[in-house]
Amino acid sequence: MSMLEGLPAAVDETPRPDCAHGLAASCNELLRVQGYAILRGFLPDSHIDDLTRTLHSSRGKAGTRKLLEAPWCRNLAQLIRDDPRVRSCLSADARAVQCTLFIKSMITNWLVPLHQDLSIPLAGRVDSPLYCGWCRKEGELFARAPVALLQQLLAVRLHLDDCDGRNGALRVVPGSHQGGRLSYAELLRERNVRGERLVAIDRGGALLMKPLLLHASSKVTIDLPRRVLHSVFGPGHLPGGAQWPTRVL
Repeated sequence: MSMLEGLPAAVDETPRPDCAHGLAASCNELLRVQGYAILRGFLPDSHIDDLTRTLHSSRGKAGTRKLLEAPWCRNLAQLIRDDPRVRSCLSADARAVQCTLFIKSMITNWLVPLHQDLSIPLAGRVDSPLYCGWCRKEGELFARAPVALLQQLLAVRLHLDDCDGRNGALRVVPGSHQGGRLSYAELLRERNVRGERLVAIDRGGALLMKPLLLHASSKVTIDLPRRVLHSVFGPGHLPGGAQWPTRVL
């Protein structure tokens, strides 16, 4: 058990904040204030069925960050990006830069302590103080991005299964994205002051989230899987001479 998992915290399970009537303006406001927004019924069951069949037939590897290399994933990324509610939250030159499949079950089970998403994939190293913490994941180069860039990114988590607190739904700290990159002490303070909120989402729903938002998830406690396609979108131009990998859409 991580230090954060062991700390007492009241988890608010109130089902909010949804984008009011699916309006783009509502999504923008929720992302600005809360750091996340929920789009229920983002894709119909028939489309989710197609995705699950495709993942099964292609033996989609859980945790891989290279799904954008597959045509079906590129089509999905374009569909997500072109949705008016998502498009309104992106820059005009926004690109899909990454897609990861997360699968939790009683067999593949883990907990994720409270954290921010700070690293991005890059085509190569750059001689710039803006980027640090260089490392390789699946042979690809990653670095911690500057806060100004992280603030422009948007993650869209498409749920392929019903998801609640029993099978690994995210817990978030609303508004914590406003503090930029947080130290461990600041992270604890944000959690204690703002509290945590459980984000339960039905199959076919999507969670729009700012990467700087503090988030965590617990282990699965029931025999129901939690499959999520986590797509990240960012601006076409990067500061400091950096470039996205060639597969970006």
